[in-house]
Amino acid sequence: MFKLLPAAILLLGLSGCGTSNLNYNNQQLTLQADKKFVQMNGTLLKIRRDSYGSLYLSQKILRLDEGNVVVYEDARTDILYEFEPNITRSIKVIFESKSTVIIYGKDHLYAYQLILQNGKILNVIAQQDDSQRLRMVYGMSSVQLDKILNRLDPNAKRAYYRKVITVKEPNKAILSKWNVQKVHFYPLVSPLPKMLAI
Repeated sequence: MFKLLPAAILLLGLSGCGTSNLNYNNQQLTLQADKKFVQMNGTLLKIRRDSYGSLYLSQKILRLDEGNVVVYEDARTDILYEFEPNITRSIKVIFESKSTVIIYGKDHLYAYQLILQNGKILNVIAQQDDSQRLRMVYGMSSVQLDKILNRLDPNAKRAYYRKVITVKEPNKAILSKWNVQKVHFYPLVSPLPKMLAI
């Protein structure tokens, strides 16, 4: 059986599944879909961390070269928990949106336009290729969103809504609405299934 393991791993690697990534490191906001990358300079203005028992959240407020402010959020669950499987549902709950329009979805990377409770539109890019981690960036203009998606995929469609939330002031940048009730009782996360005994 152990001799078959390397062959199985090799087959999984060649199965054609694309990869995606969304990350902020060393003043660079990086997005990846399959083998295409987009990098943007993002000056870190402020960082905020929260813990909700089974979920740990990091929120970084960044200023892009274009002058507007975006927020990069990285949420990780405790080792015994995972996010509910539907990323679109999670995004809707986190932002309390009235409606969610999916602009792009490929290799676990998604772009949304959310209609918030006040009727304003928010652009969000989210990535989740691991059931225990959800990363997202929001606050881009529709022009910025179009450029990002076009560089990742020339066939990506344009953002539907053009008049959207763009933030200039860092103290008004965080628009997600995390709380203990959502995390545990809605819920956004649930216990991992117990492994079967071998």
